Amino acid sequence: MTSVAQQRARSFDAWADDYDRYRPGYPAELFGVIAERLALPKRPDVADLGAGTGRAALAMARLGWRVTAVEPGEPMLAVLRARADEEDLAVTTLNGTAEQTGLEPGSCDLATAAQAFHWFDKPAALAEMGRIVRPRGGLALFWNVRDEMRSPFVAAYHRLLDRYTDGAEGRYLQAGRATGRNATRDALTTSPGFHHPELLDIHHEITMRPEEFIGMAFTASYIRVLDPRRQDDLRSELRSLLGAHGIRDDDPVAVPYRVDLWIARRADR
Repeated sequence: MTSVAQQRARSFDAWADDYDRYRPGYPAELFGVIAERLALPKRPDVADLGAGTGRAALAMARLGWRVTAVEPGEPMLAVLRARADEEDLAVTTLNGTAEQTGLEPGSCDLATAAQAFHWFDKPAALAEMGRIVRPRGGLALFWNVRDEMRSPFVAAYHRLLDRYTDGAEGRYLQAGRATGRNATRDALTTSPGFHHPELLDIHHEITMRPEEFIGMAFTASYIRVLDPRRQDDLRSELRSLLGAHGIRDDDPVAVPYRVDLWIARRADR
């Protein structure tokens, strides 16, 4: 990863509370699919890499899974710990990276990366996952991807974003498009630690208010790096876009998502 990308990846620390407030969660079906496809034990040991504020880590802990959340950003971990305390969930937290977790070899049944793998040094992160995952274990890499095929509003929103970014910098968007999926597939198929990668789609929908949608938009690093005037212009255009689609004030905004889920089994040693 380039130094610029590293700075972008760590920039989320500055708005950890907004990230936690506005970013969508994951459907319960997702974790059932992961458990079934990888034949996980009833209470698997999980390492969630790039855990952020714990959207995935907390969801897995609610299922009784034993979760260690690995995250380089201390502000993100602080929010995660607070959420875990509020719900009385047992989540171990580590300040570390996907490439250097600090975990013991063969210490988990499953390694996950939720909304994060596109920020990793892919070969190094996959090598680390191969080191910490037990034989017969596996990995799950997944993203919530706004599904523009199911919503004219979302399609228009993505066209708006394309005018404010240079495309390549919209790493979250790219992760869900063909180029991003191909990059993930290439990384998995060339990794000696895992085999038989497969891509699965899971659909769900999240409803939010217009101001929450705008808040969600401004949790993207490629928006936060815009100069203040461009941010103001985008905020104004977002409000106009919502109005053009008949969404006003506290009207609900239905945002369809497709979860891109990559699963791969650990290669036998």
